[in-house]
Amino acid sequence: MTGEAMRKFLVLQLARLGDLLQSKRLVFSLMKEGETHLAVDFSLASLASLIYPQAVIHALPAHAGNLREAETLALAREACASFVAAGFERVYNLNRSSLNLVLAGLFEPERVSGYRLDRGQPLASTWSKMGARWTRKRRASPLNLMDFWAFFHPSPLPPELVNPVAGSGRAAGASGQAVGVVMAGQAARRSLPPAILVRILEALFAALKGPEFIFLGSRTEAGIARRLLGSLPGKIQGKTRDLTGRTSLEDLPEVLGGLDLLLAPDTGLMHLAAHLGVPVMAFFLSSAWAWETGPYGLGHLVWQAVNPCSPCLENAPCSQDLACLRGLKEAEWPGLLSGIGAENYDPRESGGLSLLRSGLDHLGAVYHGPDPEREERTAARSLLAEFLNLAPPAGLSIPEHVSAGLLAENDWLLPEYLEIL
Repeated sequence: MTGEAMRKFLVLQLARLGDLLQSKRLVFSLMKEGETHLAVDFSLASLASLIYPQAVIHALPAHAGNLREAETLALAREACASFVAAGFERVYNLNRSSLNLVLAGLFEPERVSGYRLDRGQPLASTWSKMGARWTRKRRASPLNLMDFWAFFHPSPLPPELVNPVAGSGRAAGASGQAVGVVMAGQAARRSLPPAILVRILEALFAALKGPEFIFLGSRTEAGIARRLLGSLPGKIQGKTRDLTGRTSLEDLPEVLGGLDLLLAPDTGLMHLAAHLGVPVMAFFLSSAWAWETGPYGLGHLVWQAVNPCSPCLENAPCSQDLACLRGLKEAEWPGLLSGIGAENYDPRESGGLSLLRSGLDHLGAVYHGPDPEREERTAARSLLAEFLNLAPPAGLSIPEHVSAGLLAENDWLLPEYLEIL
């Protein structure tokens, strides 16, 4: 860019590992246009540098940790000073936490996309308001979170360029198979109980002709891993490695990169595997909903609980006796795991579970298979495509209740979308 100042952008993403990875389409879109800075929690800074080696990473004390008060203040002051001095053309604030808003308040409101402060008043852009509207009816969620954040940018990277096709990096003629098993998700109800995991691993062991299983998780899941290992037949125990509590965040890309398949609930490790092109078989239970946060890209499978109560409120007690686990307890269910590859995918539904295959369209991530809200979701995606000046499917009518749930009149009348998305 001879004779021109380098364009600079800042993305404020101070949430957890999964959110860091689901910011990828936006971050990659900005990298094509200029120097991109990314603010993350200090615990994720090293891993963020591995995921986004071309970005400038800023570490901030966003979550509780083992930092002393003086260290916390030093980190915050250093980051704020560097932000003010950098001269960012645009700031993308992806979340509405107090810290996010305080940081967004360092910049003129007209430079901030997403959530901003204007004279001390927290405000949301048109696109952010629309996202809040459609999350009121989560079953018909029209966009994956990766794509929602990506469209803070008026012309994001094509979805097929975000993650590799799953399995495409596997060396030709490589021998043996390694299957990673994530012990638990962030919420207990999202995780597979050990008794069900035993049945799954036994079925996969037979279907894949004796793969090696690698248990993954933090130190807090080590007890779950030990109990699971003790419940497995001896022939499977002999081909299992327990890495729970033995890997750092920085080790994970290398560990996951050596896998042929990752078995996981909706977790940051699932998104990291998709980022690396590792095939994922995900289990979306309780509050997890594939159409919101499913593995991104081609070649992944999701077992989605589609009970009438799904997706539920994560922090509310379950009043349905864990209905989303019933299908997994059926005697014949493990036999369905024999067609685990996306190339062998067979759409089906069993016991309140839908088997979905990940895909892509002009907006981003889609999931093919039994969908209880297919018509409404398709209509909503068509309406969003029109709003984003993308070509919607021809001949599709938009029910009035769908348009009312997504758009307000001033979304079309005000120029805010183009000026301060």
